[in-house]
Amino acid sequence: MAGLTQAENELLTRTGPGTPMGNLFREYWIPAMLSERLPAPDCAPIAIMLLGERLVAFRDTQGRVGVLDEYCPHRRASLVYGRNEEGGLRCVYHAWKFDVAGRVIDIPSELPNSRLAQSIAPIGYPAREAGGIVWTYLGNKAEAPPFPDFLFTQLPANRVLGWHYHQECNYLQGMEADLDIGHPGFLHAAAVNPLLDPTRRAMGTDRRPRAYMREETFGFQTVWGWKTEDPAKSLFWVDPFVVPFHTIVPAGRTQMRWIWHAWVPIDDHSHWLYYVHYDSEIDPDAEEKQRLEQAFGHDLIDPANDYRSRGNQANLHLLDRERQKHENFTGIRGVAAQDIAITQSMGAIVDRSREHLTSGDILVIQLRNYLLKTVREHMAGKPAPGQDGSFSYPDIDSRMQIVPSTMSLPEILDHPEWKWGDITEKSPA
Repeated sequence: MAGLTQAENELLTRTGPGTPMGNLFREYWIPAMLSERLPAPDCAPIAIMLLGERLVAFRDTQGRVGVLDEYCPHRRASLVYGRNEEGGLRCVYHAWKFDVAGRVIDIPSELPNSRLAQSIAPIGYPAREAGGIVWTYLGNKAEAPPFPDFLFTQLPANRVLGWHYHQECNYLQGMEADLDIGHPGFLHAAAVNPLLDPTRRAMGTDRRPRAYMREETFGFQTVWGWKTEDPAKSLFWVDPFVVPFHTIVPAGRTQMRWIWHAWVPIDDHSHWLYYVHYDSEIDPDAEEKQRLEQAFGHDLIDPANDYRSRGNQANLHLLDRERQKHENFTGIRGVAAQDIAITQSMGAIVDRSREHLTSGDILVIQLRNYLLKTVREHMAGKPAPGQDGSFSYPDIDSRMQIVPSTMSLPEILDHPEWKWGDITEKSPA
């Protein structure tokens, strides 16, 4: 099967101001950065870019977070150089001062009775913190849409562990990898792997999993099915895609129960990959955090290099040929590091018109078709999906189960005994 046409590829991968996909993404709350990057009131402001727009984020004296246009509306100087002081961010060029909503609250050169400050439109965007992340809304609606209150955004901070990577490729490459049912049995295959609990062995023995996709009001649900060593049982994996660029992955019984992902465009050639591990019952200790860092490669993130991985294309993502011979399929340590290596190896924007797709790429094809349909409908004036309040974010189901082989993929989604939170109870010993 052929891949996308050049025109379709352009439509899906371009997300800057004024582009159809960029307009669609701006209909939603977007993860902007980890909260840890603004560690204290009145700390240094941070330059960020989202969807090709240059922004600045800061935490004011009261601890509130603001996300503003980077450029001062006076003479367009960058506010990244600004002084964060006494409840606002002050431009160092002429000392105009802005609050967290982007309103001008002081112009020292103006007379006390001047109304100039009130006449200037705010340069801020709605912002809020949840789940250890600063979120923002970059759209132009008078009111921001409903906030995506995923389960992890409602849990105590001690039950959530979050990381993000600055990935140097288009967002779609990363997102496609997450829904690619064929790659785990190869890219993540290992002779010795701490992630291979009993429920995951099937991924290494059945290299031709089945797949099913069903549209939902929040996006779509996918089900992956692998044969196990026992002919009477199958491994099923439910992995929802939530518009515009989120997935929830069941992590299994040997670690925190779920992983939330997001692929947030920085520009057309790079994106933020979020990895948030969470559990409604487990308080991870330092040992668990270290184990996750080692297993996924999160310990390779370099905050001093804008949260890029220390593994990069110049060093082949720290590929170890001895490890490749004796330990795992790639020679690269860490599940996330393996995904990052392979998606960045494709280049900044892969030419999908040159692909030769197979039956194992069915969910990648369906993801592309869904996004193409959605962006075209949005261009035609149809509201963006997932904004009508018809579902509850915390109830979006993700799970991994061993079940009788006689069950069909659609049955898994609706079976009353296998619902959110039942992974531990229903997986075999």
